[in-house]
Amino acid sequence: MVYSIIKKSQLEGASWIDAEYFQEKYKKLIKKIKLNSAEKLGDLAVIKKGFEPGAEEYKEEGKLFIRVSSLSANGIESSEQKYLSDKLYEELKNNYEPKVGEILLTKDATPGIAYAVKEPVQGIMSSGILRLKISPSASSGQGNIDAEYLTLCLNSIIGKMQAERDAGGSVIAHWKPEQIKNIIIPILPKTTQQKIADLVRQSHEARKKAKELIEEAKKKVEKMIEEGEK
Repeated sequence: MVYSIIKKSQLEGASWIDAEYFQEKYKKLIKKIKLNSAEKLGDLAVIKKGFEPGAEEYKEEGKLFIRVSSLSANGIESSEQKYLSDKLYEELKNNYEPKVGEILLTKDATPGIAYAVKEPVQGIMSSGILRLKISPSASSGQGNIDAEYLTLCLNSIIGKMQAERDAGGSVIAHWKPEQIKNIIIPILPKTTQQKIADLVRQSHEARKKAKELIEEAKKKVEKMIEEGEK
């Protein structure tokens, strides 16, 4: 059983009243983040919801329907993918298609998975995913926050523990947009953000190259087998 002793004043601003929410580990995390400059996510990014067309709209081919199970910190996975008709995609794309530079963040089932969109995507986001667009006014005297840096924060213990605190007490994990807007993000100097972001981009490029080499090797092996059978 989880229990926490709290003061009445601590309830102010709480997302919900639950012993899980007030565990000491969460209070320590927020205290450490606030030792330096920090801002709420809602002050750094504009947050938009996805769309749920219903299972009857799923197709075997067409345009991507990006579900929580399709998303990882490394990108949009193609395994067990669902699709929407071209017609429905055209109706929804203006409001629900991710754009390069935006961040996709899961809020249901496995909340707290974030991915910064790096390439154009022809697809529609499900209602279990949020789109985060960096606000032009987002600053702490350091200029706009870097999307890759923010994504890394969300995928790190900083984001994971706040997601766990907010959604962990539910039978079915569900991270509410209002809770997400209030999570605290540390703001490092812009030069430091850029250095971190560059390392993240290099990591993604290396992973992409490795996948390409694996696919190339598979094709060579398949070709050798085919030629050997002749």
